[in-house]
Amino acid sequence: MVAVMAPEVPTTGRQAGPREIALADARRWFTLGVLSLLIAGTIALVLVVGRIPGLSHLIDTAAAKRSLVVHVNLALGVWFFSSTAGLFCLLPGARRPSLSLPAWCVATAGMILFSLAMFFADAEPVLSNYVPALDHGLFLGGLAVFAGGVCLQFADRRLVAPGASPLLPPGAVAGMRCAAVVFVLSLATVFAAWATQADGLTQWQYFERLFWGGGHLLQFVNVLSMASAWLLLLSRVLGRVPVAPKLAAGLMLLLAAPALAGPWLAARDDGMGLFTELMRWGIFPAVVVLLAACGRALWQARGSLAPGALTTPAFTGFATAACMTILGFLLGAGISAETTLVPAHYHVSIGAVTATYMATILALQPDYGRPARLRRVAAWQPVVFGIGQTIFGAGFAIAGVAGAERKKYGAEQIVRSTGEWAGLSVMGAGGLVALCGGVLFLAVLVAGRRAQRRAGVTA
Repeated sequence: MVAVMAPEVPTTGRQAGPREIALADARRWFTLGVLSLLIAGTIALVLVVGRIPGLSHLIDTAAAKRSLVVHVNLALGVWFFSSTAGLFCLLPGARRPSLSLPAWCVATAGMILFSLAMFFADAEPVLSNYVPALDHGLFLGGLAVFAGGVCLQFADRRLVAPGASPLLPPGAVAGMRCAAVVFVLSLATVFAAWATQADGLTQWQYFERLFWGGGHLLQFVNVLSMASAWLLLLSRVLGRVPVAPKLAAGLMLLLAAPALAGPWLAARDDGMGLFTELMRWGIFPAVVVLLAACGRALWQARGSLAPGALTTPAFTGFATAACMTILGFLLGAGISAETTLVPAHYHVSIGAVTATYMATILALQPDYGRPARLRRVAAWQPVVFGIGQTIFGAGFAIAGVAGAERKKYGAEQIVRSTGEWAGLSVMGAGGLVALCGGVLFLAVLVAGRRAQRRAGVTA
């Protein structure tokens, strides 16, 4: 199944050059990300059932929470940071030998290890924010191994190699290098929190403080990587660099700058509240300016775009993610209590990142020698996923306004009002639509791979 889903780099009988090496390295990471998304989506079915009124009693609460922990770490950890590593591989400086293959092997082993922990009844779930955990050596070890694999990929010479990338516009090159640095800073922040843990903490307090700061910094990684992918997508829509390189690089540096304080804040007793302010004010200004610049570029090019440029996954993926990002900001601004308005905000926000990565992988298919297949489906796929994820978030928001508590699954969930019942039902419907979007994504990849084989292109 992995081989079918993975994009292949066509061979030409000559020694692979930097472009071919970059695409081959990126292919591995994108494959790992797609596989993790497939597993996470399967697990999500259990979680959706555990939230739907009338069916939630069918799901064991402890099993649902263990499933939730693994689902989140696959969908928000492996999928996101494998995609980030894949985009990093497209930076200039690719050559053999490199750290990419061993780094990928380490990360894959880590994913397998922490996923297996879900089946251990003594793996107690701790629903800490940003990085929920299972209090079990296999899970924690696997998570550390995966993070180490990604970090090893970022140690590649591409982090500092001069020159231009044949696949990424200049602003995206700056963004991906910033994303790599911030990822390493997030691990340093987790280490700083671990080294300064106080005695007498409860299990939840321990894991909450351990991952709180690093988890906040990982959101900066996600936004930097997503913004870089936006520039890649729009460069293919416009046929040119969408945002002036100096402006784009400056915005990327502005996004990355707050992360420098991460390890220092993690060691402070009052650091947790400061991380919240860091993310609240450190992300949206630069993103809004970048989106405005992207919108301006599209408006200026409205009469000169190539035929069909607006009916490609590159455009629909960017447009969908941009709308979801703005909606995520608005939902986040409305949070005032620990209700399902919180997951409404982050499901829309992370849905924007996922839609961006899906569109990016689809837009890169021609670079892997795959003939275009299911073009109309490919163009609509990010939209279908985005609509489903938005409905999913809207359901959570409706339930949250009615007072529904977050992090309640199975028999633990008590629906007390019509508003909660309606919101959670809408959430379930949105989840099914988003799942259909995920299936369409896989269908387009499979169709392209089959067409490649029929065309006789080998890898």
